[in-house]
Amino acid sequence: MFQTLRTLETGDNPMNGIKKSRLLTLITAGIASAGLMVAGMAPATALTPTTRSHSDGVINYVNLGDSYSAGFGSGSIKPGPLDSCFQATGPSHVTKIDQLPGVELTADVSCAGFNTALIAQAASLIAPELAEADLVTLTLGGNNLKWGETVAACANGSTAEACQAMLASGYASMPALRADVRSTLKQIDAATSAKILVLGYPQLFTSSHGDQPLITAKNARALNKLGDALNRNIKAATRDTDSSFVSVTGAFMNHGLGATQPWISFNLANLEDPFNLHPTSTGYLHGYYPAVKRHINLKKLAHHDRYQHEQKNSHSGHHG
Repeated sequence: MFQTLRTLETGDNPMNGIKKSRLLTLITAGIASAGLMVAGMAPATALTPTTRSHSDGVINYVNLGDSYSAGFGSGSIKPGPLDSCFQATGPSHVTKIDQLPGVELTADVSCAGFNTALIAQAASLIAPELAEADLVTLTLGGNNLKWGETVAACANGSTAEACQAMLASGYASMPALRADVRSTLKQIDAATSAKILVLGYPQLFTSSHGDQPLITAKNARALNKLGDALNRNIKAATRDTDSSFVSVTGAFMNHGLGATQPWISFNLANLEDPFNLHPTSTGYLHGYYPAVKRHINLKKLAHHDRYQHEQKNSHSGHHG
């Protein structure tokens, strides 16, 4: 378990021996290692075959998205099913959903660093799984925003001018981000009749305890407001699709960095830790999972599966 920021405030602060310029570089590199692992990657290929259930009544579950869907922050890193794709091994909302009665995770192509375009590519590679899916979950949009660079620009060691410039750039990018999210969701819509749940992002910081070793309370609040804008634009994008937005803001309230019990990782002893600024296992299990579980009706999903089988069998019989 990582040390909390409040613990570090009263103990040895590893930042004391790091020059400001070096600190900024490390923060940027560490966040990028989690969010931009696929920089320069070729189009997603080499999908590992998955086992799809054709049994009546089994709820076929597909998971897509970025590092928050891939469980980064929980367990350790493992290769995912696609080239240049990385996932985490620990428990998350995805593993909990997979354990629900009758649910079978038939494809998980979530990958750290994937933006909306790469998520769309991944979705195209699992067309058969999506066609038979009853439930789809994903997070998307965070990597379209230069989130790592923005946090680094607003962290201690940077300047007010750099922070304001990156915040302004983030807000200016929202219309294009919203359009990209909508485009990817429409592609997924066209590929499946499943219930699609688009999960939002938590506020990363709790500013009520004042300044932190990583960031001032003022900049923490500014970054949280940008995160809120990100969630609003993702939610707005879902309104033109068959997907539903699931907010986790309330679930993570008072559990951001700087809280007494944070559910967001930031390892100040290793600023290049790829799990930095991702939920902990607790965050996934007590923040994300309860939020998404409220939107899952197992009886309706099982009925959807039976209906799909009836339609498929009827169609096969008609052409037989």
